[in-house]
Amino acid sequence: MEPQEELIPKKEVLRLTGISYGQLYRWKRLGLIPEAWFIRRSTFTGQETFFPKEKILKRIQDILRLKDEHPLEELVRLLSPEVVPAEVAYPDPLALSPIGPEGEALLWKSGGHSFTELVALACGAEAIRRGAHPAEARLLVRVVCQAEEALRAPTGLFALLGEKNVEREGFLFKAPLALVGREPLILDPECRVKVRLDLERVVEGVKLALGGEGRG
Repeated sequence: MEPQEELIPKKEVLRLTGISYGQLYRWKRLGLIPEAWFIRRSTFTGQETFFPKEKILKRIQDILRLKDEHPLEELVRLLSPEVVPAEVAYPDPLALSPIGPEGEALLWKSGGHSFTELVALACGAEAIRRGAHPAEARLLVRVVCQAEEALRAPTGLFALLGEKNVEREGFLFKAPLALVGREPLILDPECRVKVRLDLERVVEGVKLALGGEGRG
């Protein structure tokens, strides 16, 4: 079972980052911080707001780092996972850090790649970096490429690469599998997850690497 994501209370976010309540909610209104990250929970003092710790701290760090170079409206396009570029004609996917040289074994064409295809290549490349065989990673790339609509709202969306024990005529072998879905994902007990990727993070990484090449 995958560990649950650690949550952090709002007041601790403000303390650690030095931002104000007003900044936090302005960024929420602009779409820089997804609505889904504002999690209301009951505590002994009443209702409090919590956030996924790793995601919120990284997002605020990115906003603070980039806001002097880009208007906030431009940062929405760069950072918000819900704002997906409509068209991208990026000539060299291997030059993007989320893909890198590991992506060479995954390329199936030359020339421009759509945003979804770049995200899929980034998933496959990361799977290889985590020990997956290129053939397994290519399966993951194909599955993510088919999830274009889902990637337009990637919060809570995960890509899994794994294997399943299959018995045929007395022989037991392991069949690779890949899927894209939202939590909670329920798998056959015979399945073993080898790589689990948070697609919200992959989308964000590709957008930052593109540096605004594609405009939505």
